[in-house]
Amino acid sequence: MKSRTLMLVSGLLAVMLFSGCATPPERELSSAKPLYATLPNGHEPMNPSQPSSIYAEATARPGDNVTRYLERKRGHALNILSLSGGGQNGAFGAGFLIGWRESGKRPEFDIVGGVSTGALLATHALLGTPADDAKLEEMYTQVTKDDIYLGRGLTAIISGTDSLKDTAPLRAMIAKFITAETLERVAAAYDDHRLLVVGTTNVDYAQTWVWNMSLIAKAGELELYRDVLLASASFPIVFPPVEIDGHLFVDGAARSNVVVVGMGGQQRPNPPLHGPGNLYLIDNGRLNHPPQALRRALGSVAATTVSVMMDQSMQTAMTRSYFGAKILGYNFNLVAIPDEVDIGNDPLAFDPQQMRAAFEAGRALANQPEPWSSTPPDLGDIPSWALKAIEKDVE
Repeated sequence: MKSRTLMLVSGLLAVMLFSGCATPPERELSSAKPLYATLPNGHEPMNPSQPSSIYAEATARPGDNVTRYLERKRGHALNILSLSGGGQNGAFGAGFLIGWRESGKRPEFDIVGGVSTGALLATHALLGTPADDAKLEEMYTQVTKDDIYLGRGLTAIISGTDSLKDTAPLRAMIAKFITAETLERVAAAYDDHRLLVVGTTNVDYAQTWVWNMSLIAKAGELELYRDVLLASASFPIVFPPVEIDGHLFVDGAARSNVVVVGMGGQQRPNPPLHGPGNLYLIDNGRLNHPPQALRRALGSVAATTVSVMMDQSMQTAMTRSYFGAKILGYNFNLVAIPDEVDIGNDPLAFDPQQMRAAFEAGRALANQPEPWSSTPPDLGDIPSWALKAIEKDVE
C-alpha cells in the first residue's frame, strides 16, 4: 500500500512540476445517458432522483427490488457474491473461489458484483465451472507486472500523459480471457436470471456507476464489456482513465471498494420470499494492519495517511454491506486475507511469489470448516450499543 501511494504522490509532484510544459486538450462534459449503468441505488446517473429503466420491471411491485425480483424468478433464496478491489491480492479471491469449489460447499451464484481486481474475477466467478477456475488461477499466478502495465518515461509525463503507466498489457490480458464465447455464456446465465455487475468511478461526475454486465453481454457488446473491466481496474494517476461514451472512468475502488445490488426500489424491501439468503463478501485485502511508529518524513506521512483513508473506506463499505444484508433479511459472510500471509506492501507490484502466497492462503482458508465471519470488523467509530440498536431496527 505504501509503495503504491508513494508512486501516487510522486505522480502528483510530477504533474505539479510539469503541468506548465504541456496542455492536454480540453474535454467537453458529456451528458450521454448510459444504456447499461446505474447509480448504486438503481437510479439514473444523469438524473439521480429518477429510478433507472434498467431495473423497472424488478422494482415495479411495491416493496420489491432486484433481489426480491430474482428470488421470484429463481424460486429460492439467493447467493450473492461481492468481490473487492486489491490489485495483485485478487489472487486471494481466485484461490478462495477454487478452494471453495474443492470443498464441495461453493454454491451457484445468483448475483456477482466486482470492483477493480474483483471486477476481473467476477465473470469467471459467475460462470463457475472448473475451466473458469483454471482461468482465474492462470490470471493470478502466472503473470508479472509486465503482463499488467508498461512504464512511461519522464518525457511522456512532460508531454502531458494522463498516467504513470500504460495498461496496454492489461487490456490484452482482458481480451484473452473475455471473448465472444464468454459473453454468450454470461448472456445465457442472464436468461436464467443470474446477474453480473461491475463498479466504476465516473470522475467527470464524481459518481459510482454500477454496470449491468449481463445486459452488455446480452447485447453482444464485447469491446464495451472489456472497456468496463479495464476502467474498473484503472487505479488513478498510476493507470490511465478509460473513456466510454464521452465519460471518463477510473478504478471503482476510488469511491466504493464493494458493490452489492439489490438495495434499489422506492421502499424498504418486503421480507425474503424463500427465507434468508446469503451475501458473501471476499475482501482481497487485510482486515487488520500491524501498528508501527510513523517516520515524520513527507513521503511516509503522505503514504500512511492515504493508506489509512483507503482502509477506512473499505471498512465503511463492509459495514454498509452488512446492514444492507440485514435489511434484505440475508446472512452476512465475510472473508479476508489472514494477517500472517506475506503479500508485501504494494498491491500493484504483481509479484509472482506474493501472488502465489495469497492464492494458496485463499485456497487453504476456503477448505477450513468455518472460514467466514458473520460481522464486519469493529471500526471503533460507532459505539457497540449504537450498532446493536441499528441492527435491531433493520431486523
